[in-house]
Amino acid sequence: MSPHTGVAHDADTADLVRRVRVARQGVYDARRQLVAYRAAFSIAAVPGQRSGDAGERDHVPPSTQAVAAAFGTFGIDTLTDGKPLFARLPRPFVTGIVPVPADPGALVLELGPHTFADAELLSGIARLRREGYRIAVSDHSGDPARAALAEVADFMSLSVSALPPLVVPGLVAACRARGATLIADGVEDASTFAHCVELGFDLFEGRYLQRPMLLERRVLTPSQLVCARLLGELADPDLSQTRIEQLVGSDPGLTLRVLRTANSAASGAASELSSLRQALVLLGPRRLRSWVVLALLDGGSARDVSDDLWAVLARAHACQRLAGQHPDLGYTVGLLSGAAELLGAAAADVAEGAGLGPQARSAFLDGDGDAGRALAAVLAHERDDVDAVTRTGLTPLDVSHAYLESLRDSLQIVHDLQGE
Repeated sequence: MSPHTGVAHDADTADLVRRVRVARQGVYDARRQLVAYRAAFSIAAVPGQRSGDAGERDHVPPSTQAVAAAFGTFGIDTLTDGKPLFARLPRPFVTGIVPVPADPGALVLELGPHTFADAELLSGIARLRREGYRIAVSDHSGDPARAALAEVADFMSLSVSALPPLVVPGLVAACRARGATLIADGVEDASTFAHCVELGFDLFEGRYLQRPMLLERRVLTPSQLVCARLLGELADPDLSQTRIEQLVGSDPGLTLRVLRTANSAASGAASELSSLRQALVLLGPRRLRSWVVLALLDGGSARDVSDDLWAVLARAHACQRLAGQHPDLGYTVGLLSGAAELLGAAAADVAEGAGLGPQARSAFLDGDGDAGRALAAVLAHERDDVDAVTRTGLTPLDVSHAYLESLRDSLQIVHDLQGE
């Protein structure tokens, strides 16, 4: 247990903390200009030592859980750097069972070598194309069983290092006849690159151009219980914004995902992202519902409501009560502070990942403003440092009273979530 907050770490939070990994590799044009990325996703449930290397893209389809975790953890802006992202998504995304986690302009849906056409899949592809998504067929080899996929592909990828050299020119000509953009995959050296340019490929990928890069981050998994309850309540058209905020805010993992997603949606907006309430307004009910579905897929399994949750919520509610004219900001920075401790992560990294604006960052990291002062006072109260509470300008009695009330509220929330 942490000496400051009672928040557990390491083995005690193995079911709450995961390591999410994205292996990303550049896609280049004939002038060797970076034009897109291709990504593969994986997750590791053990928070301590590194467990294997997810580094390089392979031909194993990612799990739906891994895709949900990657997009929820990093956000589309981090994954794409403003360029299209080729991503192999499992069948539920293609058929419409699970919402696609990015807009059509940012994502190219890749169908891997183990994907074969059937009526349901082709119907899903047709729907996605109507919505503006582009389709890539990877590891094309002229297999007749995948001919129906080739007919609807905007991009076709040929693994030039794995195919017999005499076969490649004929496949290139056939793909050209369909009007698809051609990608040479497996470009391992300069001579292969030059040969592929000569054959008429449009785009190129491989170690000669760029080795895979590994993005990795420790994250809190959302609670399946909270996500399921929220998803059910979102079906009510009269559901209040306050109730939505209460449910999302009761789960630090879900809160971090909502803030990251809203930060992407707020790109170019006039106002900075400063609170969970603002993030929920920016997302709107429809988009929130989609992200709750994705978060539900990635929810923790062993412990849906942890023993640590009450301590995080008590801190957040106490900051809310003590933040004067900025209660929403106080609640948000209190929740993020608790999330950072659960993750064992630096507060600055959590602030960056959540996409906080300058005002919220300064409150969270530097203790500025009413919300920052409230957080500093609550943290001092948690470690029984009366002098530090007094230095914030708040009285120890007021802070103690606010914390006790918040502790009562947080225990009630956990009790309600458990349905006891």
